[in-house]
Amino acid sequence: MRPYTRLARHQGNSSLFFALDVSILSTSSGIPIHVHAEGLRGTGKTTIMRSARQILPPITRVRGCLYNCHPDHPHCPVHKHMTPEEIRAIGTEKVTMPYLEITHSSKMGTAVGSIDLARLTNPARPEAALLPGAIPLAHRGIIFVDEINRLAETSPELADVLLGVMGTKPGYVKVEETGLVPVEIPVIASVWAASNPDEEPGPLEDIRRQLSDRFDLVVGMARPSQAEDVVRVLEEFSEEFDAYLPEISERAALFERDKRMGQVRFPDALTRLIAGMYVDFGFESLRAVEAIKLSSKASALLEGRDEVELEDIIRVAPMVLRHRVDPTTLNRVLEHLSSKRSSVAAGSTGQKGPNSDPHTSACNENRCEARGAEDNCSPMDRLVSRIRDKLRDMQGGRAGASRRPGMGSARGMGAGASSPGDIQLTAPPRIARPLTDLSLIELIKGEEEPLRI
Repeated sequence: MRPYTRLARHQGNSSLFFALDVSILSTSSGIPIHVHAEGLRGTGKTTIMRSARQILPPITRVRGCLYNCHPDHPHCPVHKHMTPEEIRAIGTEKVTMPYLEITHSSKMGTAVGSIDLARLTNPARPEAALLPGAIPLAHRGIIFVDEINRLAETSPELADVLLGVMGTKPGYVKVEETGLVPVEIPVIASVWAASNPDEEPGPLEDIRRQLSDRFDLVVGMARPSQAEDVVRVLEEFSEEFDAYLPEISERAALFERDKRMGQVRFPDALTRLIAGMYVDFGFESLRAVEAIKLSSKASALLEGRDEVELEDIIRVAPMVLRHRVDPTTLNRVLEHLSSKRSSVAAGSTGQKGPNSDPHTSACNENRCEARGAEDNCSPMDRLVSRIRDKLRDMQGGRAGASRRPGMGSARGMGAGASSPGDIQLTAPPRIARPLTDLSLIELIKGEEEPLRI
C-alpha cells in the first residue's frame, strides 16, 4: 500500500483529504462523521480512503475486548455490567483505531454477527455465544464501504443495518440469532464510502436517498488537471513505504486531541446563521446543519484554533450540502455565506482566519472568471461558478430580448415590468432539462464542452 502522507494531492482530490482528516479527528473524540466520495473510476478515491488507515491514531480499550470497549464506558455484552473496579482489574491496552471493510457481497453474519460455531461445537463445554461481525468490531473506528451504490441495490438488508449505525450518534446494531437472546450493541464508528455515480446502478441518492442523507460530507473527486500532478501520481509507485513511517506516525499524532474537540467553541452568531440557513433555504434534513456545525469544529481544531470561524463553515458547506440540495440552491447558499463575511462576527473580530483559503473566497464571490484564477479552484467551486454563469447568461439574454425603455435592469418578471404582457417570450430551441436531472459527468465539464441545460 502506498504511503498516505506521500499520495499526490491536487485540486481534484484535496477536499477528500480534508474530509478524512475531519472524520478521523471527530471519531477519535467519540463523535463519528460519515464521508462519501463520489467520482469517476480511476480518480483514486478508494486508494486514498484505504491508505488513510496508516494514519489512524491509537485508542485505549479494555484489555482483550473485541468490541473495543472504552474503559470508562464499557458497552459490550461481556463488560457492560462490570463495575469500575472489575474493569480496572482486567486492565487496559492501546491499539490502533479499528478500520474494517464491508463489500456489496458481504453476508449479514460477517457484517453484523452470528453464532460462534467454535464455542458451540466445543466438546468440552458447548455453549451458544455471539461472534461479532465487522460493524461491532469497528466500534470507535472506521467502516469502509466500497461501491456503496451497488450495496444499496444488491444488499438492501445491509443498507438497513447501515441506516441504524449512521442514524444516530452513537448508532446501534442488533444481532438476532436462533438460540440467542437478541442483542443490541451501541456502535460509534464513522462510515466511509466510495462510489461511481455514472455506473450502474447510478448515484446513491437515486437508489437509497435515506442512506445518502446519513452521510455528513459528500466529496466529489476529479482527475488531475495539470501534467505535473500526473507526474507526481506516477512517482508514487516508486516510493518505499518504510522510509515514511516516522512521517506517518507524526500525522497520526495530530488526531490525538480527544479532550480538545469538546472545547472548540461555536459562536452564537454562527449558530444563528446556520439555523437561519436551514429555514430560509428549506433544507430537508436537520442533519445538514448538524453536520455543518460538527465539521466546522473539526476544521477549526485541525488548524489549531479553539473557536469556529465563518471560513470553516464556508469550507465545509459544499461537502455537507452537495447531496442534499440542488445546484441552484447550493449556489445561493454559498453566495449567502460569502455576503456574511463583512457582517457576521467570526470569533471576536469578524476577520478571516489566518489559515483560511483566500481563493475559496474568490470562488464563492464569483471571481473565477479569470482563467488563471479558475485553475486553482476546487472542482465544486468551478462547478458552482459555471452553473451560476450559465444561469445568469440565460436570464440576462431573456431580459435583454424583452427589455423595453423604462424597464431598467430587471430580469424576466423583475422590477420595472409594467405587466406580464410587456414580456416577449421566446421558446427555447429544445426542451430544457432540470439541473437535478443531469448526471455528475454532465455537470462537471471542461470549458471546451459547454454545460448542457
